[in-house]
Amino acid sequence: MLKAKYPLIVMLFALPMSSQALTQSGCFAMAGTYYEQVYCELQARGDSHGLPPMYEFRRNDTTTQALLLRRPAQRAGIDVPMPGARERHPSQPRREANIPEPAEPQPSHDSTKTASSTHSLAGCHMDGTRIDCDGRQYQLLGNQNNNQLEPGALEPDNALNLPVFQGNLNDKAAVNAYLHRAYQRYVEQMIAIGLGGVTMTYGRFAFLFEDVQEKGLDFGDRFETMYGFLKQDKRRSAVSEQLNPDPQLRIEHCDRLSDQLLVCSRGGRNRVFRAR
Repeated sequence: MLKAKYPLIVMLFALPMSSQALTQSGCFAMAGTYYEQVYCELQARGDSHGLPPMYEFRRNDTTTQALLLRRPAQRAGIDVPMPGARERHPSQPRREANIPEPAEPQPSHDSTKTASSTHSLAGCHMDGTRIDCDGRQYQLLGNQNNNQLEPGALEPDNALNLPVFQGNLNDKAAVNAYLHRAYQRYVEQMIAIGLGGVTMTYGRFAFLFEDVQEKGLDFGDRFETMYGFLKQDKRRSAVSEQLNPDPQLRIEHCDRLSDQLLVCSRGGRNRVFRAR
């Protein structure tokens, strides 16, 4: 299962960084808060001079992070609101969440069970870079160089276009249903630009939604900005297409995102498997 709600203390260099494009996509994949997303955007813009390395940046409390970002973000025209009291003094540790099933209500983002047995992976087993489910095979995805992408994949017209949340933020079932749809779109669009090997975990995605909403900002705009920078970087640089299976990954770390996609998360790393 995709366990533990939102683990954020993961070294940036835990991802293989073989090119500048992958470095920046890796940064966005590991960014689990709005401030970390802004950090990655400043890095992508070339405006991160004077900021500490990401692993040091994360050691600061949120107020210090906001203050560190404020001046370079202001120069870049990026809004950096100060954190609220709950953010400055979190009462509970952050943990990653399971992918919620949109047809069933979920008690909270830190649920450790899938909501419906129809989406369980009972009967599936993992074999390195492959998952077999009752005769159907899912293959581990890596990154793809640009000559393997669909025409126009890196053009401005190919937008991320996350769905807009229009429900009540206090309605957990509605929020979980939205996050499932939005995360599926995010993963599919990362695959479309050849970055299926560096997607963020669902838990990180879900916490980022909550964090952006708390700051009164637009979640879709935040991700559209990120997607634009990833496409720019991808046009300029090659990526490693090497698959990096995790020998300790088990089927229990995985959930069904759609009929075509399974997503597995362990140790802050995400791995996507697609039906053949």
